[in-house]
Amino acid sequence: MRLNQASDFALRILMLLADQKEPVTVDEIAKRLDIAKSHTMKIVAKLVKAGFLLSLRGRTGGVRLGKQTNDIIIGDVVRIVEADFAIVECMLPGNQACMFLPNCKLKGLMHQARSAFLKVLDEQNLEMIISRP
Repeated sequence: MRLNQASDFALRILMLLADQKEPVTVDEIAKRLDIAKSHTMKIVAKLVKAGFLLSLRGRTGGVRLGKQTNDIIIGDVVRIVEADFAIVECMLPGNQACMFLPNCKLKGLMHQARSAFLKVLDEQNLEMIISRP
């Protein structure tokens, strides 16, 4: 299973903000993490919409964590950023093009693999990640 770049960026943004006392602007996040501002804006918007970040307007505005670090579950973050978790094409929603259906022997195994992957991410929170040596 491979996460897309947006998931990596989302997790890095959260790790950066976990260490900040004051709000940080999108421009500053983009510069500090060397991410294009347009990508940063899209990811921050998703994280704000999901409640992981708070957006503060005004002269001293920016974004900051919207939850405590131990309440930000890594699996939840990845789920809101990833478009899908289809390990194989036949797992895409609405895809009935598999020539082996209904007798496919792999689909159940792929569902198990996806579930195991997400279970590991669900067992980790942001605090656990930033506290690692």
